[in-house]
Amino acid sequence: MIKPMLCEDGDLSDLKRQGYAAEWKYDGTRVLVIKEKGQVTLQNRNGVNYTRRLPEVVEAAKEIPVNNFVIDTEVVYINPKTEKEEFTPCQRRCSTQDWAKILYLKRKYPITVEAFDLLYVDDDWKATLNPWLKRKSLLADLLDGYEGTIQYVQHRFDLQDYWEEVKQREGEGLILKDIHSRYEHERSYKWLKLKNWRHVVCDVVGFTLGKNSRAWFFGSLVLAKNGKHVGCAGSGPSDWELRQLKDIFSNSAKIPKPFDIGQPYTTVDTNLKVLVKYYQITENGVMRFPVFEKIVA
Repeated sequence: MIKPMLCEDGDLSDLKRQGYAAEWKYDGTRVLVIKEKGQVTLQNRNGVNYTRRLPEVVEAAKEIPVNNFVIDTEVVYINPKTEKEEFTPCQRRCSTQDWAKILYLKRKYPITVEAFDLLYVDDDWKATLNPWLKRKSLLADLLDGYEGTIQYVQHRFDLQDYWEEVKQREGEGLILKDIHSRYEHERSYKWLKLKNWRHVVCDVVGFTLGKNSRAWFFGSLVLAKNGKHVGCAGSGPSDWELRQLKDIFSNSAKIPKPFDIGQPYTTVDTNLKVLVKYYQITENGVMRFPVFEKIVA
């Protein structure tokens, strides 16, 4: 197993860092493309073998006229109608192991491989010791003239302007990288992820059962917007806010469930509204990674 380099969380102040470049933060699945003596293996960030699951990536890697390399990539599905990445189809592609389903999903959800780093090429096992900017140059050379599923990820140095562009295009965020850094096989502050959070006010219509340290309170807030289910937010509340929310629920009448969310929950009659931050809206109209911020009413 090859351990990939992982990001630490950054914030907007990091856009002022000197000696850093920015890459688009793709909303997909991390995959290491490993080619040894012409044979290709795909591995996710946890060491799970994806070779069978993504046959077009294997074929694409074989088309690159170099027998040995390790490329760090993000596998993404880009909706041709919206030209935006969608995580759920990509997740289905990467989790499916049945061969008939693999072929079906391959046609339905064609993926793109966004290549952003190079760990090894030819016989140079010390490629990871090169500074990031040098590795990017080696990667560009490797993919020069190649046209196919594997695409080279561009980088920029105008961090603040790039961030404004991410917001305008409703992208997921940016990855900031120290241009002098080596490839570390662990989580590192040399790579920083900036997430483009969205914010919305939602109605709280109920709560799920709490477990472990949350057993006395609740699990997640069941959220709605215009009468439709938009997600469940479990993270975010402070201890004081957990007690405040529990008191509100305890003093509210139970009512019939307005919709099914795929798990048991208790519905309460309350006019409670909360501010929530989230990544994106899925194709089912549900927020990805909703996080409670505060009570607004």
